Amino acid sequence: MNKIFPLHLQQNTTLKRVAVILENFATQETDIEQLAVLCQLGSTVLQKNVFPFLRNLSLLDKKNRYSLTHLGRVVADIQQSNPSLLGDFLHLVIYKLHFFEHEKRFSWAYATVIQQLWLRKEVVLSPAEKKSMVGEVIEKAAVNFDLPTSEIAFSDSSIVGVLNWLRSLSPSVIKSEGKSEYFSRRYFCAAPIFLYALDAIYKYKQRTYGTKIFLREDIKDAICQMLLLDPSGLDGTLDNAKCTYDYDQGGLFDWGYEGGYGQWIMLTKSPELSELI
Repeated sequence: MNKIFPLHLQQNTTLKRVAVILENFATQETDIEQLAVLCQLGSTVLQKNVFPFLRNLSLLDKKNRYSLTHLGRVVADIQQSNPSLLGDFLHLVIYKLHFFEHEKRFSWAYATVIQQLWLRKEVVLSPAEKKSMVGEVIEKAAVNFDLPTSEIAFSDSSIVGVLNWLRSLSPSVIKSEGKSEYFSRRYFCAAPIFLYALDAIYKYKQRTYGTKIFLREDIKDAICQMLLLDPSGLDGTLDNAKCTYDYDQGGLFDWGYEGGYGQWIMLTKSPELSELI
């Protein structure tokens, strides 16, 4: 019997449930039955589906089952101090995992759906469209991982798992129109989110902090796809990031133009999440 290659994102983990779990564990509240009630899930689903996913995101400790990791505590602080950014931070945590941990295949699938949506620019999320995206992910996975399509586990419910996170972004990229939902790129991104994404680019491309990255088409697309940002909104996002973390004022970000080379961006160091909030 052929081994199934899983790319599935389970749909029981949502932003609201993660916020409840983080808040409870941050205050040492570990009554799982009560937590299940708050999450409106069975305790079995919580322990067999949700908690393992949060461990895969390095939010829950793998050794001490009901303890937060360092990242989990920082994200819990974000939930307390700036909850409007929580969805975007978790989106990036999921998206960038496959850059550095190739075995986290659900992250690769998540990023692939994000890229598909970004390329579509604006699209109604009809059942046919979702099914089309499932097929595209499977075809790309077959090529990327050199496997028959019959061995790849990714389905309509996996798309539901992706959309759970996209609905939590601010500014939003998923909107309702009557009984339908549609996706459209956004035109702005908060400064902390932009810098967190840029830090991932520095690490993934193995660039030295404090050196300029020129915004060639591939780099610009990689950043805009990760942030679901329309390229026409990038300059406004850069301006806002510079105002917030201005290198000339002792901050860690700058951008500008250099004759003959074009537009550049620069991050002077890898920021702690706590520094960005």
